[in-house]
Amino acid sequence: MLSNRLFGPCCFLLSLVASIAAARHHSRASGLSPRAFPVETAHDSAEGGNYYPITGVNTGRDAQTGARPFRQNILDLQNDGPSWSLYIQALTAMQNADDNDPLSYFQVAGIHGRPYRPWNNFNQVQGAGPGTSAFGGYCTHNSVLFPTWHRPYLALVEQVIAGHAQDIAKQYTGPSSSDYQTAADNLRLPYWDWASIAEMPDVVNQPTVTITTPDGDQDVDNPLFTYKFHQFPHDPTLFPGGGLANSPQTWRDNSADQSLQNSNLMNRAWYALTKSNNYSSFATLATSGTSIEGVHNGVHASIGGQNGFMTFLDYSAFDPIFWLHHTNVDRLSALWQAANPNKYVTPMTDPGTFTIVPKSIDTVSTSLTPFTSNNIGTAHTSISARYLSYFDYSYPEIEDWTQTPAQLKANVTSQIYDLYDPNQVFGPRHDHRQSRTLRARKALTPGSTTKEWTIDISVNKFDLNGEGFWVRFFVGDIPQNPQDWLTNAASVGSVQVMPTPHLGEGPFPELLEYDELNLDGEITKAGYDPQDIHTVARHFEKNLQWRVQKLDGSVVPTEQIPSLNIAVQDETVTFPSDNTEMPTYEEKTVHPDVTKGKCGGRG
Repeated sequence: MLSNRLFGPCCFLLSLVASIAAARHHSRASGLSPRAFPVETAHDSAEGGNYYPITGVNTGRDAQTGARPFRQNILDLQNDGPSWSLYIQALTAMQNADDNDPLSYFQVAGIHGRPYRPWNNFNQVQGAGPGTSAFGGYCTHNSVLFPTWHRPYLALVEQVIAGHAQDIAKQYTGPSSSDYQTAADNLRLPYWDWASIAEMPDVVNQPTVTITTPDGDQDVDNPLFTYKFHQFPHDPTLFPGGGLANSPQTWRDNSADQSLQNSNLMNRAWYALTKSNNYSSFATLATSGTSIEGVHNGVHASIGGQNGFMTFLDYSAFDPIFWLHHTNVDRLSALWQAANPNKYVTPMTDPGTFTIVPKSIDTVSTSLTPFTSNNIGTAHTSISARYLSYFDYSYPEIEDWTQTPAQLKANVTSQIYDLYDPNQVFGPRHDHRQSRTLRARKALTPGSTTKEWTIDISVNKFDLNGEGFWVRFFVGDIPQNPQDWLTNAASVGSVQVMPTPHLGEGPFPELLEYDELNLDGEITKAGYDPQDIHTVARHFEKNLQWRVQKLDGSVVPTEQIPSLNIAVQDETVTFPSDNTEMPTYEEKTVHPDVTKGKCGGRG
C-alpha cells in the first residue's frame, strides 16, 4: 500500500528520531540579535526535543558590527586556499555519510523529491504526511513559497557542511592551523552566478581536485563532479520506473554549456529582478510574466538535457551542482528583496506537496515542512525565512548591517544594473569574469523611454501526462533537424516545462505555468525601431514560430498541447535618471494578429 511504501517500518522512524537527537545542532552564540530581522522567532532550541533545528551557522559573525560571512562566488572561493580545501573535504564527508544518517547527503537530497519519505519525523508528530497530496517531495514548485522553502533547505546543507568543516579544521597543525579554523568559522555555501557567466564552472567537470589536507597537498575525488549512490541497484519501491533509477551516479548533459549560453540567462534574470512589481510575480511560475522560478527552470533543463538528473525535480538535488545553482537563486531572491523591502509573500493557492493539501492557501505563516527552527518541532515559515540574518550569512552585494533599508535598496539596485542590465543604460558592466554580453539597444540613456516586446506563454505542466517538454521559439526558418533547434540562429529561446513530482500514473491535475521571453534582441537584429508598432508587429506576425519538443528530442504536434496559449505584447518602459531606482513599466498591449491562426496562439 502507498502508506507502507512511503513511511517504511516503524523501527526506521524510531531510529531516525534517535539519530536526529544525537545530531542536534550545537547552541547558538548568545546576546546577538539580527539587526535586519524585526520579528520574534523561535531561534533557540528547547531542551528535550528530537528535531534538527535549522538556525544557520553560528560562527564567523562579528559581535561588534553584526557583519556576517558572505556566501562567495565559487570562482572566488577557489582562490581562498583554506576555505576551498575545507569545503571540498566537508562536502565529501557529507556525501560519504551512511545513508541512514538523517544528515547524510542521500537523506538531505531526498527531501526535494525521491525517495518520498518523511525526514526529521515531522509528519509523525504534526499529523500531516504523505498521501495528503498527489504530489511527491516536499519542494514547493509552482508556489509563492518557492524561494522561501529553499532558503532553510540551503541553510540545512550549510549547517551540515560547516559542522564537518569544524571537525576537519581541528586536524590541521602548525603555523597555518589558525587560518583553517578562521576559514571553518566563516565557511558558507558558494554560489554559481550563471546569470553573469552562462557556463558551468570548470571545477564541476573535473573528476579530481588538488587541495591541502591535514596531511598535505593531495589529489582527491571531486564531490562537485558527481554523487555516487552507496546502494545500487536502488530499492525499486523508492526509485521505481527505470530511467535515472538505473544510474549508479549523477550525470549531466554533454551539451550543457552550449545550452546555457543559448538560454539568455542574464537577460531573463534582469527582467525577473526589474519587472516583477510584487513578490508573487517574482517568485513563481504560477503568475503571469517572468519569474525567478522560470529562469531557474531553464538552468535545470540546460544542465540535465534530455535525461540528466537536473532535468527531473524528483532527482535533481542529488546532482552536486544543484546546491551551487540554488544558492544563486537564493542570492537573486535576496537582491530582489533588498530592492523591494516592503513587498513579500501574499496569500496564494498552493498546488500541493508531500505535506501541503492541494488548493490550500499559502500565507507567510504556512509551514515550510519539514524544516524546523528548534528541536521541539516549530516549523519554519516565510516569516522566519524572510531575512538572511536569521541564518547568519549574506552575499557580497548585501551588507545590511551597515545600511538603512533605504540605503541598501539604492546600493543593491545599482549593483543589479551593473551586473545584469542587457541595455547597459548606465554604462558597461565591470565584472571581469563576464564571458559574454547581450546586444545593447541603441540610444537608451538614463531617463529615456522605449518599448519592450515579449512573448507571453501559459501552459499546463501535465499536458503530456507527467512528461517534461520544451516550447521552443524561432524568428525565421526552423531547422529541419530538431537536434539543431537549441543552437540555431533563428532560436530566440525556450520555456522548459518541468512537471511537479507526482505520485502514480494519474489522474493528472491542471497546473498552469506562465513565462515570458524578451524579443528586443530580435528587433535590434532586424534593424527596427521598437516604437514602430506596426512594423514590429508585422515582422513577428510573419516570422515568429514555435514548436514543442520532448526531452528525448522528439517533436510533439502542437495540437497535443491543448492548454498552450501564446501572445506577443509590448509595454512602455522608462529608465530612471540614476541607477538607484528601477525602470518603470506601463500596461501591456497584446497584439493578437501576431499569433492569430497559429496553433496555440492567442488571437
